[in-house]
Amino acid sequence: MKEPTVEAVFGVDAGIIWEALNKNGPSIIGDIVKATGLRRELVYGALGWLGRENKIAIERRGRAMVFSLREAGALQKPNKGSTIADSTPQEQTRHRTRVPPKKTTKAKRTTKTRKTKAPLKQSERTDEFLLH
Repeated sequence: MKEPTVEAVFGVDAGIIWEALNKNGPSIIGDIVKATGLRRELVYGALGWLGRENKIAIERRGRAMVFSLREAGALQKPNKGSTIADSTPQEQTRHRTRVPPKKTTKAKRTTKTRKTKAPLKQSERTDEFLLH
């Protein structure tokens, strides 16, 4: 039995998605899934394929990612190879590193002075002695 190739798995689905985007215009993932009838996982794989070939543009609108076809004149330089081994990875943007907050000086705690009992009067001492 013949093993499926990368082109067979992702390339065919990429063509289906390209046709859907060409017909319907910019779409979100859910709309692409409905228009093509492909499973969501296959849509993600095919969008990756199209992205690698620089054929789609991505725009963030709120929480949604909107995918559209690139214009023919807006194509950037093509990738060096069509396989993963032949191509070079794209440079990733660096994320900001977390800066720790500045330390603030806290007010020093003052120790509470214990209130000392006033010396008992003779009559109070006698009462206390008798109660015990």
